Formats: sequence, structure tokens, C-alpha cells
Amino acid sequence: MPNHQQQILSLIEDSQEFTYLHNHFNRFNPFKVLQVDNYEIRHSNVLAWLMDPQQNHDLGAYFIKKLIAKVFVNPANYEDEDKIANYDVLQLSRYSYHDLVVYKELATPNKKRIDLLAVSHLHQVAVLIENKFWSVESEGQLEEYIEFVRNAYDGYKIIPVFLTLQDEEPTHEDYLMLGYSDVLDILNNVTDANKEYMHSDVHSFISYYIDILEDQLVQNDELNEKGMALYKNHKEAVDLLAAVGKGKIVESDFANELRQIYSQYKETIDFVVKVGSSFLREAFLRFAQKLAWPDHLYTPHFRVPHFIEQTWDEHFDENDLRKKWWMNKGLIAWFEQADDRLKLKVEVGPLHHEDRVRLLRALVAKGIDVKEQAFEEGRQYTRIYMDADRPTSWEDVDSLVECMLRLYQKDSFQTLLRLVNEAVSGKGDGIPLLERAVLKVQNPMEKAFTSFVDEKRIASGYYNVNHLVPSFMEPEWTELPSEYQVTERYWLGYPLIAWFRRRNSTVRLIVEVGPLPHLERTNLLTNIEEQGIPVRALAFEEGRRFTRIYSRAVPVENMEDAEELKAAMNELVSDQEYVVARDGIARGIVALHRKVM
Repeated sequence: MPNHQQQILSLIEDSQEFTYLHNHFNRFNPFKVLQVDNYEIRHSNVLAWLMDPQQNHDLGAYFIKKLIAKVFVNPANYEDEDKIANYDVLQLSRYSYHDLVVYKELATPNKKRIDLLAVSHLHQVAVLIENKFWSVESEGQLEEYIEFVRNAYDGYKIIPVFLTLQDEEPTHEDYLMLGYSDVLDILNNVTDANKEYMHSDVHSFISYYIDILEDQLVQNDELNEKGMALYKNHKEAVDLLAAVGKGKIVESDFANELRQIYSQYKETIDFVVKVGSSFLREAFLRFAQKLAWPDHLYTPHFRVPHFIEQTWDEHFDENDLRKKWWMNKGLIAWFEQADDRLKLKVEVGPLHHEDRVRLLRALVAKGIDVKEQAFEEGRQYTRIYMDADRPTSWEDVDSLVECMLRLYQKDSFQTLLRLVNEAVSGKGDGIPLLERAVLKVQNPMEKAFTSFVDEKRIASGYYNVNHLVPSFMEPEWTELPSEYQVTERYWLGYPLIAWFRRRNSTVRLIVEVGPLPHLERTNLLTNIEEQGIPVRALAFEEGRRFTRIYSRAVPVENMEDAEELKAAMNELVSDQEYVVARDGIARGIVALHRKVM
């Protein structure tokens, strides 16, 4: 018997790991039997059925209401205030939606098709969902879809959603992110909470669908380990079968026999190749070896390899968490692929509320940017760092290792690690952890801004020193007609504001128009737009309250150097783009006075 035949026989008939995996992937599930588990349109069909309150699942509007709530509590959305500031999120999640109509594959004038559109005429709400289940975004499609819905449902509150498996970011700035992991959470909750009241067939159907999503989303360490061990011990046989499956083997009787074997075990073979030959995983292993990390501080996952610092390992244990999470520590860092970029992220996890708040306050005292929403009870995940770089090749391990090292060794990331470790351990400035959380200590951002306003001679009342987002106004921006009064408490009391924010290794300058009565707000934005300053179409919708009209960032090497931060602030306000925007806003305000007269 040729060697290849022995190798394949050893793999499929003499390996307990292979039998275990095949039994797992070959388990009964009607979605798998019908071979629709990886087709995007089939997932859209299931979602449409769940969203429609008139369907025979007898759940009413439960799913659509939970889906909308998930959109607005997704950290990727609420971390960007400009994305959700103009939505009354509580009201939108509490509407009855009993009249909701769900459209699938709705054609636009250009013959493109919107995956899902759910419309409530009673509440004048339209939920637009672009569904990406292992597919990629087409150029211009998001803009076309949202413009089509805006025109078709003029005056409605539009909620544009970009639904993906791996939390990919949309190219269109108005779309809100949603993950299939959120869908999975909703379905797990509905089957647990309503089992006694659901028809058994409906419960079984949703349970089978949950099973399909868990295959894609839930990290099963046992499956991963068996798959990696199989690839290591039977690499030649696995690669041979995978090559046959891709049509890379010259036709022969042996190739035909192999093709039959591959067809029988396709899902198992594909999984073993995916976890065993992951370039990202192999690169991460070499990366960890270069840094001489002990094994317990990292996990070489094939899709999201992750790690923790020694300080985090020593300070936290799984009893500190509200639920199981990654490596069961309070903090985690990981790499992941996003389009053509490799991202490095750090996140605070689901600690018990008091411990979470204590840690977040300590991070803020160290000058790390933490959103105010992160302190709310019920919050579980808070991103405190994200950076990205492009490897020269995604199929070259050395290139990926180099990219990981660049991200890890970057000054901004090393500074973050040091500050986080000091916050966790209560070391670094001689102030005990709990005291440091409430003690007023000017951080570098405050020092830089204080010096900035002194040098610029900005008058008192026109600025506010803040450790996260110091803000100021140009004097001309306060000279609005008397009827242009803010409708709610807002920054310095005027409807125009500029502020600085530092994030990762940049300082950003942002200018925003705030809450005004709708007519006055529309007039102000129109006059600003007439001066050549771009204004997003959504800004003119009734009910909108906040609109960014300018944003620019500059890099900073040392985020703890107040002088360098101040230099960045000076560079931003001296930049010609800002000067044009500043003067354009002033001219727009003058034009308002002419119209009033």
C-alpha cells in the first residue's frame, strides 16, 4: 500500500481526534442537512422571520426590540457619540413595533438589493440591515442603500445597521455595527426565558440555528486543540485531501478516490486546515517566542490570538468576573485581521461592577481615555486601546511577525501597558489606588490645555479644562441671533463647541453643532454648508441634536508629555483646514443675522 494511502487511512480510521471532530461536524442539524448554513441569504431569511411580529414564532416584536437595543449598547457604536447622539435610544427600543413590515432583497433603482428592511409606519422607524455572513462589502453599496431608504421614507427615523460575523467596521460613517454574536445572545435568551411558552417546533428550530451560529462564533478550545493536534500529526494527509478538494491534484484514479474521501469528510478536513495552518496563529507563536512569554500568558488562537500581562495575571482571577471571558482575567489584549489591516486591541472585561469602576477610575487618573458610559452599571466591556498596521503579506508568517512586533513595540502601546500596569498594581505615583481615583491631579492633557488657553489668551467662559475632552469656543461662534438658544444643557451653553481628544497615539480636534430647535438648527447648518463646509445629510433630520462638522488628528510620540500635547493642539488650530472651517462658521453666523434682518 503506497505511503499516502497509509497516511490517509491513519488519519480517518485510526485517529480518535478525527472521529471526534467528524462526529461533531456531522451531527444532525436541518440547516446542515439542507446545506444552507453558510449561505448569507438563508441567514437573512431566518432573521426576517424572527423580526416580523406577524410570523408564526409567536414571539411578537420581541426579537426586533432586542435587536435595536443590542445596536445601541454595542461598544463600537456608543464609543462614537456622533453615531448615536441623535437617536432617542430608550424610546426606539420601547416602541411596540406590532405593525412592522419586513422586506427581503429589496431592489434599488440600480438593481442592487437591500438584505433586510424593517419598517414601522406607526412609529415612523425604518431599520436597514446590510448582512455580511462571510462576505465583504461592495464599493458604494452602503451609500446607495441608505440614500434609497431616506428618499423612500422621508421623515422616518432611519437605523442603518452593518451586521457581520467578526465585527467588521462599515466604510460608511452613518452605519451602526452589530455582530452575529449579538444575535446569538438574543436567541440564547429567548430560548431560555420562553421555553415553557414556545411551541416545541419553534424552540427546536431556533435551537438548531443557535447551534449553527455557535459553530462560527463560540471558541471551542477542545475542538481547536484536537484540530491543531491533527494537523501537526497528520499534516501531509490533511494537506493532500485539502488540495484535492481545491482541484489542485492531477486527475487519476487515486485522485478520484481522494475526492470521494474529501467530500465525505469535507467540513472536518476544512476545519483542521483552518485551525492548523493559520498564518496568524503561527506568526503569533513566533511572536510570543521572540518575547519569551511563558505559556500561561498567551493563547495562540487561529483567528484572534490573545495575551495578558504578568501584572494582570497576578491581580485578577476568574472570581472577579461576572461571567467566563477569554483568559478569565480583568483585562485582555489581542490581534485580529480587519480587511487588510492587523489590529491590536486592549479591553477591560466583565468585572463585578465595583471592581470595574475602581479599575476604570484608576485608568482615568493615569490619563487613559475612558468613556463616561463605561462607568454605568451593567456595562461589561470597555475598549481602552486600538491601533492597526498593514503587513506586507497575509500569507507570509515573517511579515505577520514583523507587523505584530511593530504594533507591540510602538511607544503608544508600551506607554499604555506601563500605565495600565501601574493602575492595576496601585504603583507609579505614590498615591494609593482608591485615593488616586478621587484625588484631583492634573494629567498631561489638562496641563497642556491650561497652557494652551493661556498662550492663546482665551477668555474665561470660553473654555473648560477637562482631563478627557478639554473644550473651547471661538468668540465669533457665540454671536448667534438671540433665538438660537440650546434646548438642553450643553458644554459651555452655546450650540457650537470645539474640543480636543487624545486616543492611541494622536490628538484630535473636533467641532460640533449641538442641540437647537429644529428650524434654527437647520438654518445654521444650511448657512455653514453654504460656506463650503461639508455637513452630513442625516444632520438635517428632525430630532437630530449633535453633528460634527470638523475633525482632524495629528500624531503624538509621547502621550505623557504636556509640552508635546500642547504643540499638537497648536498645530491643529493653526492648520489651514481648521482656519477655513472656523472662518466659514463665522461667515455662516453673519449670514444668519442678515436673514433675520
